[in-house]
Amino acid sequence: MDDALIIKQTRHWVETLVVGLNFCPFAKKELANTRYQVCHQSGMVQAVERLLEECDFLDAHPEIVTSLLILPHFADFELYLQLLDEANLSLDNNALRGTYQLASFHPEYWFEGEAKDSPAHFTNRAPFPVLHLLRESSIELAVAKFRDPQNIPTRNIATAQKLGREQLQAMLEACKQQS
Repeated sequence: MDDALIIKQTRHWVETLVVGLNFCPFAKKELANTRYQVCHQSGMVQAVERLLEECDFLDAHPEIVTSLLILPHFADFELYLQLLDEANLSLDNNALRGTYQLASFHPEYWFEGEAKDSPAHFTNRAPFPVLHLLRESSIELAVAKFRDPQNIPTRNIATAQKLGREQLQAMLEACKQQS
């Protein structure tokens, strides 16, 4: 699969699930200022290095608010979670925490303590593994303008439960049908 198709499918996911279902009430405003990049590294160290390069890119391009680093080679969820831990540790070790924050998405995402078939998992499921790099300053501005931001996860879970696992799975699969 080529990068353009991976990006197209990921962008469709952002537009239809993340924005369309309002899982992130801040995303719609930033669609035009979002960067999509495919990371073909399959090694942990190389993928984290690529994430740090993306931080450098964002530092040099303040007009880009957020970046989605798509990692198709991290399909194994446990390996992806290890990558997420390493990525967060790297942000800390490079004094980037506070400037950047990571959100995580994966096709097999599941929240510990939730039933495996819970629709709630779809709030963090994407067509491909993604490390979403966000500027802390943008998050702070968005949250300051939003009433009850602490209720976003509860509202998202309610939306997911209302739609149900089958409909959400179909929506996610439709993203991968984009060609």
